[in-house]
Amino acid sequence: MPTDLDDLAGIVATAKRATEELSDADLRRVAFERVLDHLLKNGESSPAGESAKTVAVQAATPVNAATPSADGVFAKEQQRVDAIARYFKIEPEEVRHIFETSGEEPVLQVHSGGLADSRAEAAREIALLVGGARTALGQETSTSDIRSAADGYGKLDTGNFMKTLGAMSEISVLGRHGSPNRVVRMKVHGAEKARTLAQRLIGG
Repeated sequence: MPTDLDDLAGIVATAKRATEELSDADLRRVAFERVLDHLLKNGESSPAGESAKTVAVQAATPVNAATPSADGVFAKEQQRVDAIARYFKIEPEEVRHIFETSGEEPVLQVHSGGLADSRAEAAREIALLVGGARTALGQETSTSDIRSAADGYGKLDTGNFMKTLGAMSEISVLGRHGSPNRVVRMKVHGAEKARTLAQRLIGG
């Protein structure tokens, strides 16, 4: 790890350059921290092999996102089922117990009795499931996607919905505070918790 002040200044400058093209302030901060950590561990201000900009792109990419087909979508339903099954580590035939996959976007269809009674806790569970499925298909998740699903289950607490999501350690809610629709990104331990939840719901 570098100790010279000039080296440290160079590393910080490199991290800033690598992330300056990211327009979202929250996402830029996360990417900057990831790049800075990478540079400090490698002790380089201009790393060879894996560039700082590559690290920034990886930091801005949803966790465990699948690779869609050439046209950008999973054209066949079985492709979508397989991708979701891999993400949640369940069997393909078990996916239908949680999601409807006939359309390009996954629709939550788990039995309402499987969700928590508390609206806040149910909203958190729905966020993990919806966010996980969309991440599995390489789709961006928005707070409106989660809001719509929670409303469909009668679990939407309008006054506290954004506060509930913002307090979740398993996800990052990006974008301007107060905005009615913001981007949601799954964190690593969020993906792990989503898998545990899905496996519980199908009795695994």
